[in-house]
Amino acid sequence: MRTTALLVCASLLLTATSQAADFPVNSHQRWDAKGPFTLGSESSPPASCPMKLRPLGQCGSSGAGAEDGEDCPYQLTLPPLTIQLPKQFRLLEKTMKELQSLKEVVNKLRGGCQECSGAQGSGPLGHQQADQGQKDAGEAVRLDPMGQEVLDGSSQERRGDGMIPGAGSSVDGTGRSVFGKITPSPSNMQEMQVKLNRMSASLRNARSQISALQGRLEGLNLLNMDNVQDMVDRRVENLTGVVNKLSSTCTTQCAVQNTPQFILAPRDCSDYNVLETRKNGVYRVTPDPRNGTFDVFCDMESFGGGWTVIQQRLNGSVSFNRTWVEYKKGFGNLRGEFWLGNDHIHLLTKAKDMVLRIELEDFEGVREYAKYDQFYVANEFLRYRLSLSGYSGTAGNAMSFNKHFNHDQKFFTTPDRDNDMYHSGNCGAYYSSGWWFDACMSANLNGKYYHKRYKGVRNGIFWGTWHNMSTEYYPTNYRQAFKTVKMMMRPKNYAP
Repeated sequence: MRTTALLVCASLLLTATSQAADFPVNSHQRWDAKGPFTLGSESSPPASCPMKLRPLGQCGSSGAGAEDGEDCPYQLTLPPLTIQLPKQFRLLEKTMKELQSLKEVVNKLRGGCQECSGAQGSGPLGHQQADQGQKDAGEAVRLDPMGQEVLDGSSQERRGDGMIPGAGSSVDGTGRSVFGKITPSPSNMQEMQVKLNRMSASLRNARSQISALQGRLEGLNLLNMDNVQDMVDRRVENLTGVVNKLSSTCTTQCAVQNTPQFILAPRDCSDYNVLETRKNGVYRVTPDPRNGTFDVFCDMESFGGGWTVIQQRLNGSVSFNRTWVEYKKGFGNLRGEFWLGNDHIHLLTKAKDMVLRIELEDFEGVREYAKYDQFYVANEFLRYRLSLSGYSGTAGNAMSFNKHFNHDQKFFTTPDRDNDMYHSGNCGAYYSSGWWFDACMSANLNGKYYHKRYKGVRNGIFWGTWHNMSTEYYPTNYRQAFKTVKMMMRPKNYAP
């Protein structure tokens, strides 16, 4: 009879849970904009599969071994968003199905027990058994932690044959048991109790998670397209106001400023002119930061300024009959006569596209110039090869006199380093200077400085297209001497 009472209590519990199982669960349930269905008020953060916002996407398995669609089988459509709900909804559906199955099993067991009780009531000791059943039904039926039945505070041992002493049996005058066995086995009852406990815990977890999700969904209901549109409209309105304010402030075209306020490392003299420096003098330049900084003389006054001077002849105070190393590093005085140095000239012409301007003046006071729109000197490995083209000016193009005397694309030669095109000797040694000799020359601005006209070997400063060169063709005639010579360069795109 105690067992019968246990089954009655179990049926009542399953009847209560079956009402929860009747809650319609649809893996493709749609939620409208009025809000979700409310289940409980408890809230706790979800244990796994956090809520995801995906635009009209599909949710697949989260890993190997997961059932198809188990991770996020439910979707909440909140235009234009689609919210994937966690996998606990799938577990809730499975739990409901298991509860329904257990409910059917309990109903079957309860029917069997009722038949057993009817059979006992029709026997010779039926009234005694009925009274005993009523008495047993009124007693408290409990389970200890091991699943043993506890009646009246004492634990009743189970026998290996399935008999429970004093339960569902009657004793005749001889002490024999009349109805000793019952239909349900103790092991089945214990398994059902464990399953009921597990399902109860799952329902509590699902309820708390549903409550937490309900709070999040209620917050999402506040974010709709109207609110987003209003926010965008407000920001656009603010931007429009700023633009209109700027338009009204700047009614005229702003003055063009093609000069930066700060130049940390001027690469040549033109950068100083950009900084509004208008005075001739020695300045430091850095054409390439990897190769250091060096001093140059800047002509900031002639022809728009910004000129970096690479050679200057004034009075013959400095000899230009120098070695390869001296022409490489440079020599002389930057405020007087000097050669800037082939390495420095190479770095300057490498940093920017340069133009070259040559200024000549003889002792009769005649001044002419030659300008080349392209000027470049290669590095020492290429023997400082000269690239020169684009002539304009009044002195004539002596650097490209004809095909036999053309200094363009020629290597640099010094008295101790023969790189010229003359196979019978060294042009640098013969003319006592360093220059881009051909075989040998139609121009040589590094020749010996003569203070007046001279005779003999034409080893002085020479420019083959000077206005009175026709009188010098004969060896016995006087050679032209030049009072001043200046070679200077600046960037091709320079704007004074």
